[in-house]
Amino acid sequence: MSDHGTVTLVPSVHFSPTHRRRVRETIREVEPDLVAVELDDARFERLERDAGPNRAGPTRELPPPAAAADSVIRGLQRTIVRLYGLDPERTDMEAAIETAAECDTDIALIDDPIEETMLALSRRLGPLTLPKAMLRLQSMGPAEYADQIELLSLPVAEITSGDDVQPAIDHLRRLVPEIAAVILDRRDRSMAERLHALRREGHDVVAVIGAGHHNGIQHRLADLEDRSEDGAATRDVPIRTPKRRVTRIPID
Repeated sequence: MSDHGTVTLVPSVHFSPTHRRRVRETIREVEPDLVAVELDDARFERLERDAGPNRAGPTRELPPPAAAADSVIRGLQRTIVRLYGLDPERTDMEAAIETAAECDTDIALIDDPIEETMLALSRRLGPLTLPKAMLRLQSMGPAEYADQIELLSLPVAEITSGDDVQPAIDHLRRLVPEIAAVILDRRDRSMAERLHALRREGHDVVAVIGAGHHNGIQHRLADLEDRSEDGAATRDVPIRTPKRRVTRIPID
C-alpha cells in the first residue's frame, strides 16, 4: 500500500462561485499529480474548444432517445440553477481545468461517456415514469413532506459534503429510482473505479465531483480499497493536458 497514491475528493455544487473558489484553493494547496473531473472526453474537448459551455452540442451528437433524455435533464438543471441565482455558464469543472492549467497539472477524465449515460437513462424511462413518481409523492404524509422541504432548504454556499445533499438524493431515489440508478449509482461506481485505478498507479489525485456523488464515490472507494488485491479496478482513465490559454474564470 505504501506505493499507492491518494484521492482527495472535492464535493461541489457545479455552478456555485463559493465552490469554484474551493476547487481552486484545494488544487493549489494539495498540488496533486492529477486533477480528476466529472467529465468524459467529449465534454472536456468541448469546454477546451468553445468560448463557453455549448448546451446544444451534446444533444445534436446523440441518438434520438438519448438526445431527448439529455434535453430534459439539461432543461431541469438550468431551471434549478437560475432559481438559486447561480450562473449556468460558469462551472466548477472549468475552474478545475483552468487551475490545473495554471499549475501545469494534467486532467483525468473519470465520468462515463455522456452518450452511454443518456442511452441507459432512455432505456429506463417510459410513459409510466411520471405517473409512478406522482403516486410516490402523494403517498407522503403532510408531516413527512414538510420535513423533506426543510431538509432540502440548505443554502448552496453551506454545502460542504455529500451528507448535506443526502436528503435530496434520498428524495430523488424515492420519487424516481429509475433516474437515480443511472444518473447516480451507475456513475458513482464508474468514477470510483477510475479513481481507484489512478490511486493504484501511484497518483495523488484531487477529484472534483458533484456533491450528490460524494457519498456514493467515497463508499465505493473504501470498498475497492478493502478488496484492492483482487484487481477489481481495471478501467482505463483518459489523461489530458489542458490548453495553456487565457481563462474564462478569474483565478483569484
